[in-house]
Amino acid sequence: MSKTLCFLLGGFLLVIAGIGSEEIRVAHASAPDQCNQEGDKKESEDKETEGEKRLSQFMREKLTSSQQVLEGLMVEDYDLMQKGAKRMIEMSNATEWQVIEGPIFARQSEEFRSSAKEVIKFAKEKNLDGASLSYLHLTMTCIACHKKVNKVVISQR
Repeated sequence: MSKTLCFLLGGFLLVIAGIGSEEIRVAHASAPDQCNQEGDKKESEDKETEGEKRLSQFMREKLTSSQQVLEGLMVEDYDLMQKGAKRMIEMSNATEWQVIEGPIFARQSEEFRSSAKEVIKFAKEKNLDGASLSYLHLTMTCIACHKKVNKVVISQR
């Protein structure tokens, strides 16, 4: 069963890595300013680009934390699992995390934090299978959220 979990985790990492920066870049907290003047339009685009870059960097840091958890699972380093999951919880409480406001996003964020807490709990218990399954759930919350955020951003455009 342990080998199967390793293959599943590896597959999910590939899926996460496949969520390219294109999807992340389009997710931004505020819609571009729709000014008629060229100067205002340029300034708005610059702000949007900077915001997108910050968000993209933030999400890359989250991905790095997720990879720490996965690495911990692969080498049975329970401290590394906890470190990555704790960092992900911290990041989920940051303002940069709040891409979209509303009950659906809030619920997904809470589910994300809950899954990360489960990873920590099982890592403390040195329960590799429990930590692995919790990590899979954590990964699925990421994927589901990215799908929803992308739909909202596309509909706003």
